[in-house]
Amino acid sequence: MNNSRLLLNRARSTWTHRVVSSYAPQRPPRSTFKKVMNGVILTTAVTTVTVGVGGVVMYNRNDQFRHVMNALERCAIAGSVSTRVAFDYYQTLNTKYQTEDAYEEEKSKCHTRCATRVLKAIQKLGGVYVKLGQHLSVMEYMLPNEWCKTMSVLQDRCEPTSPEDVRQLFLTDYGTPMEDIFEEFEWEPLGVASLAQVHKARLRHHDNDETDGWVAVKLQHPYLEKYCKVDMDTVSFILDIVKMVFPDFGFEWFAEEMRESLPKELDFTHERDNANKVRSNFSDDISNNTHALFIPNVIWAKKRIMCMEYIDGSRMDDLDYMKKHKINPQEVSRELTRIFSEMIFIHGFVHCDPHPGNVYIRPAKYQTSKYNFDIVLLDHGLYRELSDELRSNYAHLWTALIKADEEGIKEYAHKVGGTDVYQLFACMLTGREWEKVHQNDLHSVRNNDEVGRISEGAMTYLVEVADILGKLDRTVLLLLKTNDLLRHVDEKLNSNPDERITYTIMGAYCSRAVWLDTRNYISDKMRTLGFSLHLFKQLVSAWWEYKSLEYALWIYQLTTEWMDRFHGKAKRIAL
Repeated sequence: MNNSRLLLNRARSTWTHRVVSSYAPQRPPRSTFKKVMNGVILTTAVTTVTVGVGGVVMYNRNDQFRHVMNALERCAIAGSVSTRVAFDYYQTLNTKYQTEDAYEEEKSKCHTRCATRVLKAIQKLGGVYVKLGQHLSVMEYMLPNEWCKTMSVLQDRCEPTSPEDVRQLFLTDYGTPMEDIFEEFEWEPLGVASLAQVHKARLRHHDNDETDGWVAVKLQHPYLEKYCKVDMDTVSFILDIVKMVFPDFGFEWFAEEMRESLPKELDFTHERDNANKVRSNFSDDISNNTHALFIPNVIWAKKRIMCMEYIDGSRMDDLDYMKKHKINPQEVSRELTRIFSEMIFIHGFVHCDPHPGNVYIRPAKYQTSKYNFDIVLLDHGLYRELSDELRSNYAHLWTALIKADEEGIKEYAHKVGGTDVYQLFACMLTGREWEKVHQNDLHSVRNNDEVGRISEGAMTYLVEVADILGKLDRTVLLLLKTNDLLRHVDEKLNSNPDERITYTIMGAYCSRAVWLDTRNYISDKMRTLGFSLHLFKQLVSAWWEYKSLEYALWIYQLTTEWMDRFHGKAKRIAL
């Protein structure tokens, strides 16, 4: 414990110099790794035994011996993999190497080996563990790049539930055999996620000639209810042990967030309500065709089964599909930025799991649409509602980040994140090095070298990162995850990334949010105190800041479209 605190104090004493020069120093000190791994050996050994016994006690209360044995097996897998990973790191990091390059090479191989072991265990265990892995896959501000890349497959590939179990689930929850409801049911899933899978089916009785009764049926994996509690208790227990061995490395927020989110995600009636609410929030934009957003209609929902409108489209990152339908990926990326900027900064009601499998693209359903495509938002289980104060402060923070206003970043990093280590918090939010933020260079392209330096820097500042995450409001934690997922989608869609327009769009919505909040505040003040020249100047200033960014965005988009057309004509002439 004393060693950990000494490490924390030493890291903090050199903080300002190291972060301003570069968020990611050359190499994390080996002593930190050694201290962590030596303790993890003890941690995992205790965890393996104790969690197994704990699983027996919990499940014996329900008199389900089969579940006891399955729970023990799941605990044993988690404990065994943890021990092997800890031992591998211990051996790798305590070996002497001839050169620094040799050390870095072996450490990278160790990261990949250990991440692969954990991935295989997660895929075998499924459920809660897959959600855990998905969360890890986008935490590049904390984990080595090898871990994030390895875990990224969990966003797409999960094991399906068997047809027999699907039939039984439907009969149990709906009370009627599937054949009574569906005239046709395609057993090959359209998609399989960590908590559920989706099938295409045709209703036996319907009144929609346009769709001819075709629907999408979402069914929860039936084993989740059996093992959700024991898996969460296992994860919590492991994190509690880590906290005991390393008081400064607090990750208990991870389990707390999952305990808060999972019950809502496992109730599809909650998902139905979220879908209806976000559709209502965007109703004016959808009816006026100012956004390409489309929310599928939910026909009916039970706790573990949901029947909804079938969407014929493809994943957001399917560039071949877009090429086939003459959809511009860059325009899709910009529209996605607009949609989520409005969600976050204006509505304060945010879809917090926008990975490519949850966002579909298709040709526009209506000819009156402003765009030749629709962005179809799926899986509405995980949302967060921002308070007006948090929404406003978050808009101010991003405005400061985009403008490289260090004083503003410092002020609103404290209000949003409760931290004075604003440089690191800025790096976590933007996914960029502090140097890029500080020099107003967010519009530059983020290359692999910068991603690697961020991952390496995360290991050096692990204590500070864990401290920030431990203090963050659960809503802000999910906003971090949402930022990371949207950034990955944006990078996949843009073969020639244009970060400038992304941040210009975000900045416009931030300024609009600040303007609306300022207008309401000053209007209330004027109603109470009467007209004031000082308040009127504030009102005009906020309005002009909003309008100037709006005009800048319009001019930039017009210029970009003109340049695209010019280059397109030049290519055709050359051919």
